[in-house]
Amino acid sequence: MNRREFLGTLASSSVALSLPSLFSTPATAGTLQAIRELPPSEVKQVAWTVDDGTSPESVKRYIRLVSENDLRLTFFIYSAMGSWLKNKKELLPLVESGQIQLANHTAHHPALAGLSPKNIQRELMGAHNFIEKHFDIDARPYYRPPYGSINRKVIDAAAEIGYTKPMLWSGSLGDASNIRASRIAQLARSSFYDGSIVLAHANNLTSATVFPTILDIIRSKSLQTVTLLDAFN
Repeated sequence: MNRREFLGTLASSSVALSLPSLFSTPATAGTLQAIRELPPSEVKQVAWTVDDGTSPESVKRYIRLVSENDLRLTFFIYSAMGSWLKNKKELLPLVESGQIQLANHTAHHPALAGLSPKNIQRELMGAHNFIEKHFDIDARPYYRPPYGSINRKVIDAAAEIGYTKPMLWSGSLGDASNIRASRIAQLARSSFYDGSIVLAHANNLTSATVFPTILDIIRSKSLQTVTLLDAFN
């Protein structure tokens, strides 16, 4: 059985999920912690990360923002949303170039801390297999638990299947649902700083109206946008 077949089996089989891990050891998993900021760097860096993708048009506008402004960005893929395949033609070249990183935000967006270890792994593997199938990317080791719902059970279950970097955030645009543009701009001013991981969402079009303001903030603070792979590798 090749690697792709194994991962597919892992996502659907309760038996496979009970097998000893091939990707980490319990000792390694037990030392992992949720990550909220970037590691130190000689360059001022910020990670602009975008979750969910419930709005295809919002995903498209983020893709074009990256392309037109030479930015680097990380999408956390909620794979049950159709936005990713609807925008695949424009997204794929930026993924292949490394300008956009795809990371794991689960298949169905549940609060992981309330699930069993096997169901945590199924959720992560559902999104993992989607990303691998459609974008030929292994999203490990980066994942973001929906709602920030994380505990030791989640961290250990994820680590057993190779997801060893649970990513939270240090700043947020507060745009998971409808919010005033002026409030997004206010949150952006405090959230974008050297070393921050900024949480945004591709769920509505209000955020796109603030893109020019956010770009000005990034420039005024002399920040360089990076993907998580850029920062941690």
